[in-house]
Amino acid sequence: MDPLHSLSKLAGAALLSATVTIASDSTRADNPPVPPAMPATPVEAAPLAPLPPQEFEGRAVALDGMTLQLGEERLILFGIAVPGMAAPGGIKARLALDDLLAGDGRLHCVVAARDLQLHKFAVCRLGDIDLGEALLLAGVGTVDRYATRAKDADPQLAERYDQAEAEARRTGNGLWAAFVKPPAGEKPPDPTFLQRLCGFVKEWQAGIGALVGVVLVGVMLLVTRPRAPAK
Repeated sequence: MDPLHSLSKLAGAALLSATVTIASDSTRADNPPVPPAMPATPVEAAPLAPLPPQEFEGRAVALDGMTLQLGEERLILFGIAVPGMAAPGGIKARLALDDLLAGDGRLHCVVAARDLQLHKFAVCRLGDIDLGEALLLAGVGTVDRYATRAKDADPQLAERYDQAEAEARRTGNGLWAAFVKPPAGEKPPDPTFLQRLCGFVKEWQAGIGALVGVVLVGVMLLVTRPRAPAK
């Protein structure tokens, strides 16, 4: 074998070995070994206490039958559903809430829930009067059982609200007046002048409509009647 050729092969092998060694050292330098895991130390700490409920106090203004403006806060009464201002009964509900807020006492509200839009639903009291319960007794709203039967809702509040609504239904207050029938044998109250006038107008409109219909039918018969040929 040619000595020169053997020497060339040995030199190539030595160069390749040196290249691999350098690359290995560089890789180890870029990726140092992971240190051994430390044993976990048990933590003996009490769980975090829930945040205290948010409270507001002061004079409030009724925006509708269940929404209050108390300072810079806008609060919705928790646990009740009231018709909107454009719906039948909405204005009566707002007036009932106005009457409750007309005194000189300071309103105390505790936030009970929030929705996805971060609206604050609060239980508000004016002295010993729960505004939501008072509106239910007046019959201007109904119990929002999706709220009062929620998992974290107060069961005593739910029971009080249900009893207030039941009392309004029994006595026929507000929205429940149309659902209460007079006892058997009791004469219903005489209609007022306005009710009699409305009834007369309805009957008059029905009579005029019937008369117009008869006239139109007669005209159509006269127009469509075949004429006799002229002699």
